[in-house]
Order: sequence, then structure tokens, then C-alpha cells
Amino acid sequence: MSRYFLFGTLMHDALLTDVVGRVVACEPGTLAGWHVERAAAGDWPVLVRGGQAAGRLSEPLDAEARTRLDWYESAFGYLLEAVEVAGPDGPAPALVYRAPGRGGSGEGWSLADWIAAHGARTRLAAAEVMRGLGVVRADEIAARRGMIQARAQGILTARHHRRRVTVGQELTASAVDVAEVRYPYEGFHRVEEWVIDHPRFDGTRSGTIRRAISHVTDAVTVLPYDPVRDRVLLVEQIRMGALAKGDPLPWMLEPVAGLIDAGETPVTAALREMAEEAGVGAAVGDLHFVGRYYPSPGGLAQVLHSYVALADLPDGTGGLHGLAAESEDIRAHLVPADDLIAMVDTGEAANAPLIIAALWLALNRDRLRS
Repeated sequence: MSRYFLFGTLMHDALLTDVVGRVVACEPGTLAGWHVERAAAGDWPVLVRGGQAAGRLSEPLDAEARTRLDWYESAFGYLLEAVEVAGPDGPAPALVYRAPGRGGSGEGWSLADWIAAHGARTRLAAAEVMRGLGVVRADEIAARRGMIQARAQGILTARHHRRRVTVGQELTASAVDVAEVRYPYEGFHRVEEWVIDHPRFDGTRSGTIRRAISHVTDAVTVLPYDPVRDRVLLVEQIRMGALAKGDPLPWMLEPVAGLIDAGETPVTAALREMAEEAGVGAAVGDLHFVGRYYPSPGGLAQVLHSYVALADLPDGTGGLHGLAAESEDIRAHLVPADDLIAMVDTGEAANAPLIIAALWLALNRDRLRS
């Protein structure tokens, strides 16, 4: 049985309960020779030498609780160290998680501010991390930590979004009875199997229904458009969905697109992706909102945010782009706006974001050019 000194995010009682799997009794504790700062790399706490760190001293934890804690913290690169903590009953031996080599910012770290900004998202992400215990390696969880956080952010965003309703929509999610959700695969995408019972339009209930979905991080698409030269920039890359369907042409033309990282807004993600995938710069004021939509809600849990961006696209814009770290191989093409719009009729535009952006541009092109 071991006691733990908690100085950071695990002082959030709800998160600690999620990770350990039960409520953990704690009392105040102080660690001499260290103090807590906001990490230089982001909004999380690190121990920095000097001073005193106020935190919590846990009750003695059994092997199961320790295993769960070790698993969770290892995904963040934290290692255990033995320390002596001043508790209400005097000095007590304890263990603390510390990330060697990670520096502080020189600024204090606030648990309350962190909970307000990140608490709900972190709890959703922690649930996915903990489902990996005994299933995958810790380094696999660490490698997709950003994806897990981004997926959690997308869920929270959808929960708080309220779209306009003028037809139907009397029923809400609260009317659905969810008996079980299983997670047979969690990686870049997450496969979920839902067992539900929902009200039918005739007033009866559906009875037990089983449905499977692929849960994907929310994304942005942005079509760069030069209103002076009246042309757009399209990107071309191999798409696994088309390859898996047996399409003999799995390289597809699309708008610039990318996943929304945790902590990003759709706007900041759109501007980042324009630079990464096309080498094109733009400002927030250059973005024109096209729509927020589910590309295929019957089996895909993902929201797309689409934009058209006014941009300078001189001759020579294009070429090869993409991040090598993400195995991206992207070729950019300059295309006259008339040719893009014609692609909708000919079928050359073969994915929803490109078709939607092309039709939006056809409707708004004269306004943008004026």
C-alpha cells in the first residue's frame, strides 16, 4: 500500500475518480524543495525546484489503484519518485509523478482555471485512455494523445451547439435510452457499437437497436479563391476511403482540409491547414463561412466546418506540400473557377466538401469579386 502526493490535474476530484475507478480519500500535504508552475509547453503543472508545493496526500492505495494511476500518468511521460510529504500527522513517505526535463514557465498554475478551461474535455479523454489499460501499450496511447483530446473536444462542442430548427426536431437526445456503448477499436478513428431504444414518430418505441459508427475528430475544409484571377486552389492526395471502396482513382481533388486539434477553433485550424497543405497565407477576415455539417451522420460521428478563403493565387502557386511527420503527400493545383463549378456536373468533383464549396462559390462568386 502506497500513498501519493498529488499536485496537479489529479487534484480535480472527478478526474481522480475516473482514473482510479473509485473515490480516493485525500488530505492536505506539502512537498518541500519544490513548487508548482505552469509548464513552458502548455497549460499543465510541473514541479520546479525551490520553495514548497501545496497539494494532496492520498490514502494508501492498493495495487489496482496504483496500476491505473501508473497507466494514466505514463501516457503523459510522468515517472514516479519517492518523496517525503508534510501531512496533517507529520512527515509521511509518498510517491509523486514528475516529468523529468520539463521546464516551467515561471508562472503559477491554477487548478480552478485549468478545470474551467480543460476539465470536461480531459475527463472525456481520460475515459478513452483508461479503456486502453491492458489492451494497448502505453506508448501507443501517448502517440495518439492529441487525437484523443481532439475527439473529446468535438464531443463537448456538439453537446453545446444548438442549430436552428424550423421543421420537425421535436425529439431530443434525452429521449433516447442508451443501454450500452462498446468500443471494439480505438485508434486514429474510434469504432463504437451502440445499443439504444428510441421513440418512434407514431408514439411507440423502437425496441432494442444496435448501430455501429466510426467516431472521427472534427475537421475543417477551406477552398482558397482568388477573386481577381477568378481561380481556386485544389489539393490532390490519396484517400483511403476511395481505395477501400475499390475506386480505381483513389487520388482525389479536394479543398484544403484537416483535423481540428484540441484547443483550436475551426478558424485557426483552417488558417493553419492552408499554410501546411497549400503554402497559402490568409487572415481571419479572409474566411467566408460555408457551413457546419455532418458529412454522413448515419455511420460517421464527425462535424465538418467549411470555408472559402479569399487568397492571392498567382502563377506558380501550387506544387508539393504536406507534413512528413503525418505521411502527407499533397499536390496543389490552380483551377479556373468556371472549371471547378463544371466539375460538379461532370462528376469530377467526387467528395462532399468539394461539391459543397463549389456550389457555394457559384452562388457567391459575383459578390466576392465585387
